[in-house]
Amino acid sequence: MEYNESDFVEYALKETGIAILSRNDKYFDLPNGFQIEVEGRDLYRLSHEGWVISPFDDIGRLCTFLQSNINHTTETNESNG
Repeated sequence: MEYNESDFVEYALKETGIAILSRNDKYFDLPNGFQIEVEGRDLYRLSHEGWVISPFDDIGRLCTFLQSNINHTTETNESNG
């Protein structure tokens, strides 16, 4: 069985409780305008509403960043709404 980095990312997101709105091969749409592109093994591009935030080379750090910022974005939107 061949290793698939995108499948690993999907698994990691699900295990850390991060919702996946849609997946198209190596592209993931997440809540509140976040997107991930899997560029290679241990290399992920995180964007927010089309703007690149940062490359990540550690899936754990990426998930931790997303957990903090998806929740923060939701709270900010609810308080402004």
